[in-house]
Amino acid sequence: MKKTIGISAVSAIAMVSVLSGCGIFNQKIPEPADDEIQLLIQLNVKEDIGLLVVDYDLDGVGGSGGTSNADKSLIKHDELIVYTLEKEYFGDAAEDGVITVQFTVITEYENPNYENIYSAENTKTMNAIYLDADFGKSYAIEISGDKTDGYTAVLEK
Repeated sequence: MKKTIGISAVSAIAMVSVLSGCGIFNQKIPEPADDEIQLLIQLNVKEDIGLLVVDYDLDGVGGSGGTSNADKSLIKHDELIVYTLEKEYFGDAAEDGVITVQFTVITEYENPNYENIYSAENTKTMNAIYLDADFGKSYAIEISGDKTDGYTAVLEK
């Protein structure tokens, strides 16, 4: 009997450790560093998505990135994505100005690529949003919509 309780207790502790590592019990989001802008992107879409592409620009200096699941599974329709823009991405332009951020949803999983070339039927570009280049700050953004009617990005106030 004691062995069963011991094994159950060890199993319970192991399960809590696994769930904590997955974020089930640990939803604390770290503060952004002084040299980064943190985008807290809340998906509120009807279907799970394949990839989220992020294009950013500040006075002609910028780039592109994005997020997907390493195991090629879809990103959940209600996922909170934490994405950072680092000051070094913008060089001297980072001292002041407005950053333009444009999101693109790739509705089905496709292998990420540096050229951001994805099938037209799965690519849904949305409106741009504008952020003050205020490094050390977090911005909350909600993405809503669906693959039929399109998606919208809104900067939360």
